[in-house]
Amino acid sequence: MKIYEPQGRAREYSPLALNIKRGCSHSCLYCYVPQMFLKYNKSYVHSQVTANTDFLILEKSAKKLMGCNKQILLSFTGDPYCGVSPETTSKSLEILLKYQHKVAILTKGGSRCLKDLEIFKKYGNSIKVGATLTFDNVKDSYEWECNAAIPSDRIDTLRILKENGIRTWVSFEPVIFPNQTLNLLEIVSDFIDEVKVGKINNYKNLDKNIDWNSFIRDVVSICRNKEVPFYIKKDLLIFNEDTKLNTNETDQDYLNIKDFGLKDDVKNCSLF
Repeated sequence: MKIYEPQGRAREYSPLALNIKRGCSHSCLYCYVPQMFLKYNKSYVHSQVTANTDFLILEKSAKKLMGCNKQILLSFTGDPYCGVSPETTSKSLEILLKYQHKVAILTKGGSRCLKDLEIFKKYGNSIKVGATLTFDNVKDSYEWECNAAIPSDRIDTLRILKENGIRTWVSFEPVIFPNQTLNLLEIVSDFIDEVKVGKINNYKNLDKNIDWNSFIRDVVSICRNKEVPFYIKKDLLIFNEDTKLNTNETDQDYLNIKDFGLKDDVKNCSLF
């Protein structure tokens, strides 16, 4: 269980990452993880979750990178709050806190993450907790992501986190029904600190019949009216035709947890 530098699309979420679970119980139809793992293991079953509990390796990795001042995302190969081995997530957060790392969490687990609320508070400005929002109703959520927290639970959790002084964010990716995404953005805009917006990719050609340029225009309008900082992901950005974006809004590191006065030679530390 080592902290590592993500590549490709994953890099748009964070400069560093830590995978504490392998697999997920949420059973999302559009998930990319099963396809990724099946390339290497034909018997892989996504719903079977394995928790990485080698905390000695994590401790060494966290200690080695202490002071690097780069955000670490939990996680890409499984939801940290999928309901399996929650103590693994808590212990990992405690180790990262010990070595003063900045942490970003992304989950569809909704209120499950609140069990670690007191740990979140100890991080102060060095943590942000976010939810992936895809649908604005239970029917579609059950059909597409049957074991994830329902939309209202995820939204209520974001509100609770914000009320407790935790920095909140939302990932709108995948976008399957643009009108639902826009509605969700309107709903949460008063109690989130930032959003990252993408699209759906490589799933039954659903993206082919969507007017992504119009979607970008609407997203930008809502975010600017509500004064919510946002980032448009590269796969979506290529469809932009007429919306003027500033440099920050297309900078993958713009919304990362920012530096707090560390020296440049510390900020630029290497993983190797």
